[in-house]
Amino acid sequence: MADSVKERRHSIAPVLELVDGVNSPTFDLLGDQSEDEGGEEGEEGGDSGGTDHWWGGHCEWVKGYPLNSPYIGSSPTLCHLLQERMPFCCVRLDKACHHVPCEDARSYGFKNRLIIVSAESAGNGLYNFIVPLRAYYRPRKDLNPIVLLLESPPEAHFLEAICWFPMVFYTVGSIDNLDSLLRCGVTFADTMVVVDKESSMIAEEDYMADAKTIVNVQTLYRLFPALSIITELTHPANMRFMQFKVKDHYSLALSKLEKKEREKGSNLVFMFRLPFAAGKVFSVSMLDTLLYQSFVKDYMISITRLLLGLDSTPGSGFLCTMKITEEDLWIRNYGRLYQKLCSSTGDIPIGIYRTESRTLPVSESQVSINVEEVK
Repeated sequence: MADSVKERRHSIAPVLELVDGVNSPTFDLLGDQSEDEGGEEGEEGGDSGGTDHWWGGHCEWVKGYPLNSPYIGSSPTLCHLLQERMPFCCVRLDKACHHVPCEDARSYGFKNRLIIVSAESAGNGLYNFIVPLRAYYRPRKDLNPIVLLLESPPEAHFLEAICWFPMVFYTVGSIDNLDSLLRCGVTFADTMVVVDKESSMIAEEDYMADAKTIVNVQTLYRLFPALSIITELTHPANMRFMQFKVKDHYSLALSKLEKKEREKGSNLVFMFRLPFAAGKVFSVSMLDTLLYQSFVKDYMISITRLLLGLDSTPGSGFLCTMKITEEDLWIRNYGRLYQKLCSSTGDIPIGIYRTESRTLPVSESQVSINVEEVK
Protein backbone atom coordinates (compact mmCIF):
# COMPACT_ATOMS: atom_id res chain seq x y z
CA MET A 1 0.00 0.00 0.00
CA ALA A 2 2.83 2.38 0.87
CA ASP A 3 4.58 1.63 -2.41
CA SER A 4 1.48 2.46 -4.44
CA VAL A 5 1.07 5.77 -2.60
CA LYS A 6 4.67 6.70 -3.34
CA GLU A 7 4.23 5.89 -7.02
CA ARG A 8 1.08 8.00 -7.24
CA ARG A 9 2.73 10.99 -5.58
CA HIS A 10 5.76 10.60 -7.77
CA SER A 11 3.57 10.86 -10.89
CA ILE A 12 2.12 14.19 -9.74
CA ALA A 13 5.15 15.88 -8.21
CA PRO A 14 7.05 16.77 -11.42
CA VAL A 15 4.13 18.80 -12.84
CA LEU A 16 5.23 22.16 -11.42
CA GLU A 17 8.80 21.64 -12.54
CA LEU A 18 7.67 20.90 -16.09
CA VAL A 19 5.41 23.95 -16.10
CA ASP A 20 8.29 26.19 -15.00
CA GLY A 21 10.39 24.84 -17.83
CA VAL A 22 7.83 25.57 -20.55
CA ASN A 23 8.98 28.48 -22.68
CA SER A 24 6.47 28.21 -25.51
CA PRO A 25 4.27 31.34 -25.72
CA THR A 26 1.46 29.28 -27.25
CA PHE A 27 0.80 27.22 -24.11
CA ASP A 28 -2.90 28.02 -23.75
CA LEU A 29 -3.39 26.45 -20.33
CA LEU A 30 -1.22 29.10 -18.69
CA GLY A 31 -2.88 32.04 -20.44
CA ASP A 32 -5.38 34.31 -18.74
CA GLN A 33 -8.71 33.53 -20.36
CA SER A 34 -10.41 36.59 -18.89
CA GLU A 35 -8.34 39.28 -20.59
CA ASP A 36 -8.19 40.33 -24.22
CA GLU A 37 -4.94 40.77 -26.02
CA GLY A 38 -3.87 44.36 -26.45
CA GLY A 39 -3.04 43.91 -30.11
CA GLU A 40 -6.48 42.57 -30.84
CA GLU A 41 -8.22 45.64 -29.45
CA GLY A 42 -6.03 47.91 -31.49
CA GLU A 43 -6.70 45.85 -34.60
CA GLU A 44 -10.44 46.20 -34.18
CA GLY A 45 -10.11 49.89 -33.60
CA GLY A 46 -8.07 50.24 -36.75
CA ASP A 47 -10.82 48.62 -38.81
CA SER A 48 -13.49 50.97 -37.53
CA GLY A 49 -13.05 53.37 -40.36
CA GLY A 50 -13.55 50.77 -43.09
CA THR A 51 -16.78 50.30 -44.95
CA ASP A 52 -16.16 46.84 -46.39
CA HIS A 53 -16.94 44.97 -43.17
CA TRP A 54 -20.31 43.47 -42.40
CA TRP A 55 -20.66 45.41 -39.16
CA GLY A 56 -20.27 48.79 -40.84
CA GLY A 57 -19.68 51.54 -38.30
CA HIS A 58 -20.64 49.38 -35.31
CA CYS A 59 -17.33 47.57 -34.83
CA GLU A 60 -16.39 49.41 -31.60
CA TRP A 61 -16.87 47.00 -28.72
CA VAL A 62 -17.15 47.93 -25.07
CA LYS A 63 -17.66 46.04 -21.83
CA GLY A 64 -20.80 46.98 -19.97
CA TYR A 65 -24.22 45.90 -18.78
CA PRO A 66 -27.05 45.25 -21.28
CA LEU A 67 -29.25 48.31 -21.53
CA ASN A 68 -32.50 46.46 -22.25
CA SER A 69 -33.82 43.25 -20.77
CA PRO A 70 -36.81 41.39 -22.23
CA TYR A 71 -38.23 40.62 -18.79
CA ILE A 72 -38.25 41.94 -15.23
CA GLY A 73 -36.04 40.25 -12.66
CA SER A 74 -32.93 39.55 -14.74
CA SER A 75 -29.69 40.46 -13.02
CA PRO A 76 -27.27 42.64 -14.98
CA THR A 77 -24.23 40.76 -16.25
CA LEU A 78 -21.07 42.37 -17.58
CA CYS A 79 -20.87 41.55 -21.28
CA HIS A 80 -19.25 42.47 -24.56
CA LEU A 81 -21.51 45.09 -26.15
CA LEU A 82 -21.56 47.33 -29.18
CA GLN A 83 -20.94 51.01 -28.53
CA GLU A 84 -23.87 51.78 -30.81
CA ARG A 85 -26.76 49.43 -31.24
CA MET A 86 -27.14 47.58 -34.52
CA PRO A 87 -30.17 48.60 -36.63
CA PHE A 88 -32.98 46.07 -36.64
CA CYS A 89 -32.60 45.54 -40.37
CA CYS A 90 -28.97 44.47 -39.88
CA VAL A 91 -29.88 41.96 -37.17
CA ARG A 92 -31.70 39.83 -39.73
CA LEU A 93 -29.16 37.62 -41.45
CA ASP A 94 -31.09 36.39 -44.47
CA LYS A 95 -32.24 39.76 -45.84
CA ALA A 96 -30.06 42.45 -47.33
CA CYS A 97 -30.50 46.09 -46.36
CA HIS A 98 -28.86 49.37 -47.33
CA HIS A 99 -26.27 48.81 -44.56
CA VAL A 100 -25.35 45.18 -45.30
CA PRO A 101 -25.79 43.57 -48.74
CA CYS A 102 -25.44 40.00 -47.43
CA GLU A 103 -28.23 37.42 -47.56
CA ASP A 104 -26.63 34.29 -46.07
CA ALA A 105 -24.02 33.36 -43.49
CA ARG A 106 -21.35 32.60 -46.07
CA SER A 107 -21.38 36.17 -47.40
CA TYR A 108 -20.44 37.55 -43.98
CA GLY A 109 -17.13 35.70 -43.89
CA PHE A 110 -17.10 34.94 -40.17
CA LYS A 111 -13.72 33.92 -38.76
CA ASN A 112 -15.14 31.66 -36.04
CA ARG A 113 -17.65 28.89 -36.48
CA LEU A 114 -21.32 29.64 -35.79
CA ILE A 115 -23.69 28.69 -32.99
CA ILE A 116 -27.21 28.14 -34.34
CA VAL A 117 -30.33 28.02 -32.16
CA SER A 118 -33.51 26.65 -33.71
CA ALA A 119 -36.68 27.73 -31.90
CA GLU A 120 -40.35 28.22 -32.66
CA SER A 121 -40.39 31.81 -31.46
CA ALA A 122 -38.16 34.32 -29.67
CA GLY A 123 -38.55 34.13 -25.91
CA ASN A 124 -36.79 35.12 -22.72
CA GLY A 125 -34.87 31.86 -22.70
CA LEU A 126 -32.99 32.86 -25.86
CA TYR A 127 -31.85 36.05 -24.14
CA ASN A 128 -30.49 33.97 -21.27
CA PHE A 129 -28.75 31.80 -23.84
CA ILE A 130 -26.96 34.78 -25.39
CA VAL A 131 -25.77 36.49 -22.19
CA PRO A 132 -23.22 33.83 -21.04
CA LEU A 133 -21.85 33.57 -24.59
CA ARG A 134 -21.12 37.30 -24.59
CA ALA A 135 -19.81 37.51 -21.01
CA TYR A 136 -16.86 39.82 -20.35
CA TYR A 137 -14.43 37.02 -19.44
CA ARG A 138 -14.62 35.46 -22.91
CA PRO A 139 -11.82 36.70 -25.22
CA ARG A 140 -13.11 38.62 -28.22
CA LYS A 141 -11.16 36.50 -30.65
CA ASP A 142 -12.96 33.38 -29.37
CA LEU A 143 -16.53 34.69 -29.62
CA ASN A 144 -18.70 32.64 -31.97
CA PRO A 145 -21.40 34.31 -34.06
CA ILE A 146 -24.90 33.39 -32.86
CA VAL A 147 -27.72 32.83 -35.36
CA LEU A 148 -31.31 32.35 -34.15
CA LEU A 149 -33.38 30.27 -36.57
CA LEU A 150 -36.97 31.28 -35.75
CA GLU A 151 -40.20 30.14 -37.36
CA SER A 152 -41.84 33.52 -36.74
CA PRO A 153 -40.28 37.01 -36.72
CA PRO A 154 -39.33 38.25 -33.22
CA GLU A 155 -41.07 41.12 -31.50
CA ALA A 156 -39.56 44.59 -31.37
CA HIS A 157 -38.79 44.39 -27.63
CA PHE A 158 -36.73 41.24 -28.18
CA LEU A 159 -34.77 42.88 -31.00
CA GLU A 160 -34.17 45.88 -28.75
CA ALA A 161 -32.58 43.55 -26.20
CA ILE A 162 -30.26 41.64 -28.57
CA CYS A 163 -29.24 44.46 -30.94
CA TRP A 164 -26.54 45.60 -28.49
CA PHE A 165 -24.71 42.26 -28.57
CA PRO A 166 -22.00 41.80 -31.23
CA MET A 167 -22.44 39.10 -33.86
CA VAL A 168 -25.98 38.10 -32.88
CA PHE A 169 -28.43 37.61 -35.76
CA TYR A 170 -31.71 35.92 -36.54
CA THR A 171 -33.28 34.31 -39.58
CA VAL A 172 -36.86 33.28 -40.29
CA GLY A 173 -37.19 29.65 -41.33
CA SER A 174 -37.67 26.11 -40.16
CA ILE A 175 -35.30 23.35 -39.12
CA ASP A 176 -36.99 20.92 -41.52
CA ASN A 177 -36.25 23.20 -44.49
CA LEU A 178 -32.82 22.59 -45.98
CA ASP A 179 -32.73 26.03 -47.63
CA SER A 180 -33.27 27.71 -44.26
CA LEU A 181 -30.49 25.66 -42.70
CA LEU A 182 -28.02 26.53 -45.44
CA ARG A 183 -28.86 30.22 -45.33
CA CYS A 184 -28.24 30.40 -41.59
CA GLY A 185 -24.87 28.71 -42.08
CA VAL A 186 -25.28 25.12 -40.89
CA THR A 187 -22.25 24.07 -42.98
CA PHE A 188 -20.11 26.62 -41.08
CA ALA A 189 -21.58 25.88 -37.64
CA ASP A 190 -19.82 24.32 -34.69
CA THR A 191 -22.90 23.72 -32.53
CA MET A 192 -26.63 23.68 -33.11
CA VAL A 193 -29.19 23.88 -30.31
CA VAL A 194 -32.68 22.59 -31.08
CA VAL A 195 -35.32 23.98 -28.71
CA ASP A 196 -38.45 21.89 -28.31
CA LYS A 197 -41.55 23.47 -29.79
CA GLU A 198 -44.25 24.58 -27.40
CA SER A 199 -46.91 23.28 -29.76
CA SER A 200 -45.46 19.76 -29.53
CA MET A 201 -45.76 19.78 -25.75
CA ILE A 202 -49.57 19.62 -26.00
CA ALA A 203 -49.72 16.63 -28.33
CA GLU A 204 -52.57 14.20 -27.90
CA GLU A 205 -50.18 11.36 -27.09
CA ASP A 206 -47.35 12.11 -24.67
CA TYR A 207 -44.70 10.01 -26.37
CA MET A 208 -45.52 11.50 -29.80
CA ALA A 209 -44.76 15.01 -28.56
CA ASP A 210 -41.08 14.74 -29.54
CA ALA A 211 -41.59 12.83 -32.79
CA LYS A 212 -40.99 15.72 -35.19
CA THR A 213 -37.99 16.99 -33.22
CA ILE A 214 -36.40 13.54 -33.18
CA VAL A 215 -36.86 13.08 -36.93
CA ASN A 216 -35.41 16.52 -37.71
CA VAL A 217 -32.39 16.03 -35.45
CA GLN A 218 -31.74 12.54 -36.78
CA THR A 219 -31.77 13.96 -40.31
CA LEU A 220 -29.26 16.64 -39.32
CA TYR A 221 -27.17 13.98 -37.62
CA ARG A 222 -26.92 12.07 -40.89
CA LEU A 223 -26.48 15.05 -43.24
CA PHE A 224 -23.91 16.91 -41.14
CA PRO A 225 -21.88 14.37 -39.13
CA ALA A 226 -19.38 16.95 -37.87
CA LEU A 227 -22.11 19.20 -36.41
CA SER A 228 -22.55 19.08 -32.64
CA ILE A 229 -26.30 19.03 -31.92
CA ILE A 230 -27.86 19.73 -28.52
CA THR A 231 -31.56 18.83 -28.35
CA GLU A 232 -34.33 19.62 -25.89
CA LEU A 233 -37.04 17.00 -25.49
CA THR A 234 -40.28 16.99 -23.55
CA HIS A 235 -40.10 13.42 -22.24
CA PRO A 236 -36.85 11.88 -20.93
CA ALA A 237 -37.91 8.43 -22.13
CA ASN A 238 -37.50 9.59 -25.74
CA MET A 239 -33.77 10.13 -25.28
CA ARG A 240 -33.13 6.57 -26.45
CA PHE A 241 -34.08 7.63 -29.98
CA MET A 242 -31.48 10.40 -30.19
CA GLN A 243 -28.47 9.87 -32.48
CA PHE A 244 -29.69 6.38 -33.22
CA LYS A 245 -27.26 3.98 -34.90
CA VAL A 246 -28.22 0.74 -36.57
CA LYS A 247 -26.57 -2.42 -35.22
CA ASP A 248 -25.02 -0.62 -32.26
CA HIS A 249 -24.17 -3.35 -29.76
CA TYR A 250 -23.50 -0.86 -26.97
CA SER A 251 -26.97 0.72 -27.30
CA LEU A 252 -28.51 -2.74 -27.38
CA ALA A 253 -26.78 -3.66 -24.12
CA LEU A 254 -27.92 -0.39 -22.55
CA SER A 255 -31.52 -1.04 -23.55
CA LYS A 256 -31.43 -4.30 -21.62
CA LEU A 257 -29.98 -2.49 -18.60
CA GLU A 258 -32.67 0.21 -18.85
CA LYS A 259 -35.37 -2.45 -18.87
CA LYS A 260 -34.05 -3.92 -15.63
CA GLU A 261 -33.80 -0.49 -14.00
CA ARG A 262 -37.31 0.41 -15.14
CA GLU A 263 -38.66 -2.79 -13.59
CA LYS A 264 -37.07 -1.71 -10.31
CA GLY A 265 -39.04 1.54 -10.47
CA SER A 266 -36.17 3.83 -11.43
CA ASN A 267 -37.00 6.99 -13.39
CA LEU A 268 -33.38 7.83 -14.20
CA VAL A 269 -32.73 5.18 -16.81
CA PHE A 270 -31.93 7.83 -19.42
CA MET A 271 -28.72 8.68 -17.56
CA PHE A 272 -27.07 5.58 -19.03
CA ARG A 273 -27.49 6.81 -22.59
CA LEU A 274 -24.42 8.22 -24.32
CA PRO A 275 -26.19 11.30 -25.83
CA PHE A 276 -27.30 12.39 -22.36
CA ALA A 277 -23.89 11.73 -20.79
CA ALA A 278 -22.25 13.74 -23.59
CA GLY A 279 -24.62 16.69 -23.08
CA LYS A 280 -26.28 16.25 -26.47
CA VAL A 281 -29.84 15.93 -25.17
CA PHE A 282 -31.78 17.02 -22.12
CA SER A 283 -35.37 17.24 -21.00
CA VAL A 284 -37.11 20.35 -19.78
CA SER A 285 -38.74 18.28 -17.03
CA MET A 286 -35.33 17.99 -15.35
CA LEU A 287 -35.51 21.64 -14.39
CA ASP A 288 -38.73 21.00 -12.50
CA THR A 289 -36.79 19.03 -9.90
CA LEU A 290 -34.90 22.22 -9.00
CA LEU A 291 -38.17 23.86 -7.98
CA TYR A 292 -38.91 21.08 -5.50
CA GLN A 293 -35.40 21.23 -4.07
CA SER A 294 -35.54 25.01 -3.72
CA PHE A 295 -38.17 24.66 -0.98
CA VAL A 296 -35.60 23.16 1.36
CA LYS A 297 -32.47 24.57 -0.32
CA ASP A 298 -33.12 28.25 -0.90
CA TYR A 299 -29.73 28.69 -2.56
CA MET A 300 -30.49 26.21 -5.37
CA ILE A 301 -31.74 28.76 -7.92
CA SER A 302 -29.00 31.26 -7.11
CA ILE A 303 -26.15 28.79 -7.49
CA THR A 304 -27.67 27.43 -10.71
CA ARG A 305 -27.77 30.90 -12.23
CA LEU A 306 -24.15 31.44 -11.17
CA LEU A 307 -23.09 28.20 -12.83
CA LEU A 308 -24.91 29.16 -16.03
CA GLY A 309 -23.28 32.59 -16.07
CA LEU A 310 -26.57 34.50 -15.72
CA ASP A 311 -25.58 36.13 -12.41
CA SER A 312 -22.34 37.29 -10.88
CA THR A 313 -21.31 38.05 -7.33
CA PRO A 314 -18.15 39.73 -6.01
CA GLY A 315 -15.34 37.20 -5.97
CA SER A 316 -17.25 34.52 -7.82
CA GLY A 317 -15.66 32.58 -10.64
CA PHE A 318 -17.00 31.48 -13.99
CA LEU A 319 -17.14 28.41 -16.16
CA CYS A 320 -14.82 28.11 -19.13
CA THR A 321 -13.42 25.42 -21.39
CA MET A 322 -9.81 24.70 -22.25
CA LYS A 323 -8.80 22.64 -25.24
CA ILE A 324 -6.17 20.00 -24.58
CA THR A 325 -3.99 19.57 -27.66
CA GLU A 326 -1.16 17.23 -28.54
CA GLU A 327 1.31 19.70 -27.07
CA ASP A 328 -0.26 19.14 -23.64
CA LEU A 329 -0.04 15.35 -23.66
CA TRP A 330 3.02 15.45 -21.40
CA ILE A 331 0.56 15.96 -18.52
CA ARG A 332 -0.38 12.31 -19.10
CA ASN A 333 -3.40 11.94 -16.79
CA TYR A 334 -6.29 13.85 -15.24
CA GLY A 335 -4.75 13.95 -11.76
CA ARG A 336 -1.67 15.80 -13.01
CA LEU A 337 -3.85 18.17 -15.03
CA TYR A 338 -5.92 18.95 -11.92
CA GLN A 339 -2.83 19.71 -9.84
CA LYS A 340 -1.23 21.82 -12.57
CA LEU A 341 -4.27 24.02 -13.11
CA CYS A 342 -4.88 24.47 -9.38
CA SER A 343 -1.26 25.43 -8.68
CA SER A 344 -0.53 27.56 -11.74
CA THR A 345 -3.74 29.35 -12.77
CA GLY A 346 -6.02 28.80 -9.79
CA ASP A 347 -8.60 27.04 -11.98
CA ILE A 348 -10.53 24.05 -10.64
CA PRO A 349 -11.26 21.40 -13.29
CA ILE A 350 -14.81 20.10 -12.96
CA GLY A 351 -14.63 17.44 -15.65
CA ILE A 352 -13.03 16.37 -18.87
CA TYR A 353 -14.94 16.06 -22.13
CA ARG A 354 -13.60 13.53 -24.60
CA THR A 355 -14.55 14.15 -28.22
CA GLU A 356 -14.62 11.76 -31.12
CA SER A 357 -14.76 12.25 -34.86
CA ARG A 358 -17.75 10.71 -36.57
CA THR A 359 -17.58 9.73 -40.23
CA LEU A 360 -20.14 7.81 -42.22
CA PRO A 361 -19.14 4.48 -43.76
CA VAL A 362 -18.45 4.44 -47.47
CA SER A 363 -21.43 2.17 -48.06
CA GLU A 364 -23.86 4.78 -46.73
CA SER A 365 -25.25 7.40 -49.03
CA GLN A 366 -23.48 10.74 -49.05
CA VAL A 367 -25.14 14.09 -49.67
CA SER A 368 -23.31 16.83 -51.56
CA ILE A 369 -24.64 20.36 -51.06
CA ASN A 370 -23.59 23.48 -52.91
CA VAL A 371 -24.23 26.49 -50.70
CA GLU A 372 -23.87 28.94 -53.58
CA GLU A 373 -26.99 27.56 -55.24
CA VAL A 374 -29.15 28.53 -52.27
CA LYS A 375 -30.25 32.15 -52.43
